[in-house]
Amino acid sequence: MLELFTGGTELTVGTVAERLGIAQPTASQQLALLRRGGLLTSRKHGKQVFYRVDVAAVEQSLTELQTYLRTCCPPP
Repeated sequence: MLELFTGGTELTVGTVAERLGIAQPTASQQLALLRRGGLLTSRKHGKQVFYRVDVAAVEQSLTELQTYLRTCCPPP
């Protein structure tokens, strides 16, 4: 799902559901989880909600993951 948002793309729930071939309520639930997890941000325009990747949050998560992997699982 996150792959749909590459390049700073903003998408609505309906567009995400259509592109993934899933029901709109399922897409909405998954997008809400990603937003609560800090990976997506959203903005409302009229009745539409547009989602996009929170680049700073994703970069921070990747940095934290790299730090963790260096600590827990050093290369042989």
